[in-house]
Amino acid sequence: MKITKFMFGVTITAMLCFGSLTAFAVLDVEGGWLPEKPEVLPEISISDTFSTKYIWRGWNLGDEPVMQTDVSISTHGFTFDFWTNYTMNDEKSRNAGRYQEFTEIDYSLDYTFNFGEMSEVLGADSPDILDQLSVSSGYTYYTFPNVDWDSKFFDSHEVYMGAAYNCFLQPSFTWYSDIDDGRGSYYLFGIGHTFDFKDSGMSVGVGLTTGIIDEQWTDKTGWADMVFSGAVSVPIFNYFVITPSVAYSLILDREVYGDASENEFYGGISIGFAY
Repeated sequence: MKITKFMFGVTITAMLCFGSLTAFAVLDVEGGWLPEKPEVLPEISISDTFSTKYIWRGWNLGDEPVMQTDVSISTHGFTFDFWTNYTMNDEKSRNAGRYQEFTEIDYSLDYTFNFGEMSEVLGADSPDILDQLSVSSGYTYYTFPNVDWDSKFFDSHEVYMGAAYNCFLQPSFTWYSDIDDGRGSYYLFGIGHTFDFKDSGMSVGVGLTTGIIDEQWTDKTGWADMVFSGAVSVPIFNYFVITPSVAYSLILDREVYGDASENEFYGGISIGFAY
């Protein structure tokens, strides 16, 4: 497998993050450098992720390095999210129509609530087993500027519903349904675990997801992909987090993708801010 210069840089960065754990812990600023946020104000998070390639539900949507920006605003269980994918391809002759420009811009609205917290707010009784259950629903509007595809692919609309349980391995399930040209469903199952290192504030997360495609962007139904992932989160200066990550996407049924996808190893590094 060919290792690109970008992937080499990601690997070196990850090694530095591991090796400098004590140093990063010193970067905690006592009291913070921003005023305490009033509870009435929404939570804001911004991140930029540099990745070796763009893999989405088993599909390879760009073999060149990409920069993915994510901005979200959350309040009272509602989250509005703005996400972009910018290709960093520097060869005009490669992947026509994807030369240093935005290839995808998404807009999402999500509502998530926890049964235990909701019961307290409503003053209602609920079985203890439901206290750790969270339920989500939402809508995503996908747009694809600058991509030289047929006009019917210039945008798409998707709704979803999901549930997650806060226990060992954090099991989750999400059903995505495209209600536009990609008509069909994608069912995502996931587990994972996060190891926290309280003295430093650092955490290490590992995860496994697998999906089933039901004629979404294809005319086939079957097992789709399985993704193994790992990430290291290192907080600095109270509000920032640096997160190097790696992942491996395994195609379970190539017929579902019409032989258009293959197993992929990819990685990246994210710089995030939350307030």
